[in-house]
Amino acid sequence: MAGAGVPGPVPPGGPSALGRLLGYVALGVKLALFALVFVLAVKNSEPVTLRFFLGREVETSLALALVAALCAGALFGVLAMASYAFGLRRDRSRARAQADTLRSERDDLRAERDRLRGELAALVPSAPVTVDAAPPVAGNAASARQVPHGL
Repeated sequence: MAGAGVPGPVPPGGPSALGRLLGYVALGVKLALFALVFVLAVKNSEPVTLRFFLGREVETSLALALVAALCAGALFGVLAMASYAFGLRRDRSRARAQADTLRSERDDLRAERDRLRGELAALVPSAPVTVDAAPPVAGNAASARQVPHGL
C-alpha cells in the first residue's frame, strides 16, 4: 500500500496514452503561460520610479516591479495562512489526544462491564430451560412479576 505522498507502482508498459497526452497538454499550457509573461515583460520594460518612505526612490523596469509585487503578495499570503495552518495542527493534536483518552476510557468501561457480567453470572443460579413453556399472558399478575434468568 502506497503511503501519503508516495507514488503507487508504475503499471507494466509505462504510462497510458491518456497520461502521456495530459503531460503534453500540461507542458503546452506552461509554455503558453511563459510566453505570455515574457511578452508582457518585454512590452513593459520602460523604467518606473518607486517612491518609498523617508524619501527613498528606486528606478527599475515596470516588469520587475510587477514581479516583485507578485512575490511580496504571495509571501504575505503564505505567512497569513501559516498561523491558520499551525492552529489547525494544534487542534488536530488536541483532538487526537482526546480520542486516545476516550478510547482508553471505553476500554476500561468494557473491561468493567465484562467483570460485572462475570460476577452476575456467578450470583444468578442457572435455571433449566424448557422449550414448551407458555409465554406470559398480559394481565396475569403472577406472570408479569416473573424475572427471566440469565440476565
